[in-house]
Amino acid sequence: MATAHQSKIHNNRGSALLMRGMLDAARHELEMAVQEDPSNVAALTNFGYLLSREGRIDEAILLYQRAIGMSPGYAVAHNNLGLAYTEKEQFAEALEAYKTAIFVDPSYAIAHLNIAQLHHIAGDLSAAADAYGSYLRLRPGDVHALYNLGVVCLEQGLSEQAASFFWQAVRVDGDHAEARINLAGILSRKHQWDQAIDIISPVIARNPDHHLALYHRALAFLGKGELESSAADLGRILARDEGAVGATNNLALIYRQQGRLPEAAALLSSCLRRNDGNTTLLFNLGLVQQDRGCLDEACSHFARVVELECDGSERRERARTALHECQARHNSQL
Repeated sequence: MATAHQSKIHNNRGSALLMRGMLDAARHELEMAVQEDPSNVAALTNFGYLLSREGRIDEAILLYQRAIGMSPGYAVAHNNLGLAYTEKEQFAEALEAYKTAIFVDPSYAIAHLNIAQLHHIAGDLSAAADAYGSYLRLRPGDVHALYNLGVVCLEQGLSEQAASFFWQAVRVDGDHAEARINLAGILSRKHQWDQAIDIISPVIARNPDHHLALYHRALAFLGKGELESSAADLGRILARDEGAVGATNNLALIYRQQGRLPEAAALLSSCLRRNDGNTTLLFNLGLVQQDRGCLDEACSHFARVVELECDGSERRERARTALHECQARHNSQL
């Protein structure tokens, strides 16, 4: 009995040291725990986790299996075995281990989360959503799971459900930038420009150089018709990243609408030097040069898009049409 008690003490110390990342000290305590009581399944499982942290996955698996053999109802060992198999990309074995953890302890929430992440990685979005839902019924306030479930719904094309989970994530953690950004994107696609701006602006207030937040707010301003505000955000992006393609294209679009064609051409040309062969930049530069009356240059850009794009792509067809129109206009001037 005293030996088992000492083993428990060593295991508790080792577990605490392990969580603090002090692996050498944790190893000493866990070795002592197992030495004092070889049947201490918690110590065996913690020792396995330490080995997995060191990249010794096969050895960790052996310890988890040993613990399971002694105590088949110990959910932690099954779950950690699943993590080890996931590290080895043995996903079928990992899924079986996670499911066994839930079978022996239906309230073991982390196994539901691991199943959700495994399905998400595999692209089984419906199964991932179900598993995230099971996890959230056990841990309803987990902001990361709420956000990830929103992402899964978004990938399924379920924007309303995605928005609901992103909203919940923001209510739990108002500083969750990714949830706010995704929510702003959904609102913008629904042309709810003011709501999109309101939801994204706190991210920028906390981090004025947040590239993605600035870009989404710029798109919302652009959709709303506030060109100067949109241009200001896009300019802030380009001040830090002159090769940002999305920001360049949209700022050039604004300049084109404002009749600032030389500035639009210079902006697109500069970005092309950093992103050679980008067909969106080439096509937009062709449109700008066409507006400027520089038909030879415009035809050259449209022809390059036709050359680079795959057969049947929408942009290739648009470029082909623009090229024919540009050539006809050029020939009419000869």
